Amino acid sequence: MKITNNLIPLLLVCFCIIGAACHDNKKTANAKKTMLIEKALPEIKKQINGKWKLVSGKNASENCEYENTFITFDGDNYIWTENGKDEPGSLNWRNADTGIGYKAYLMDAFYKTHPAFPLMINGDTLLLQDCSKTGYLYTLVRK
Repeated sequence: MKITNNLIPLLLVCFCIIGAACHDNKKTANAKKTMLIEKALPEIKKQINGKWKLVSGKNASENCEYENTFITFDGDNYIWTENGKDEPGSLNWRNADTGIGYKAYLMDAFYKTHPAFPLMINGDTLLLQDCSKTGYLYTLVRK
């Protein structure tokens, strides 16, 4: 009987710890995921407006990481900020073929000759797909 009495508080502590861990995992799993490729242009602009930190660009063979690089989206314009230097530009939105079998709203945030399109937002993370031959998927985090 003495072993059972000592075991009950220990089991209660274990259940509390496991329950808290599962609750945290549910919050992470339920982060709001929004597919932007399916949205109308006004909704895409609304979703991406604001300041984003450019974190990385990846494709099948390369991974580039960025430091001190930010993009601020504002409707039809953007400001690229790298190492404290601002370079404003126009996004030049257009609904066009992505080169991978479907249409999307393309923009000129990286290079005018290689447009990109907002693919999705997952919580505070924006994914932009580059339409160039390298096919980078850029990861940005909301600031």
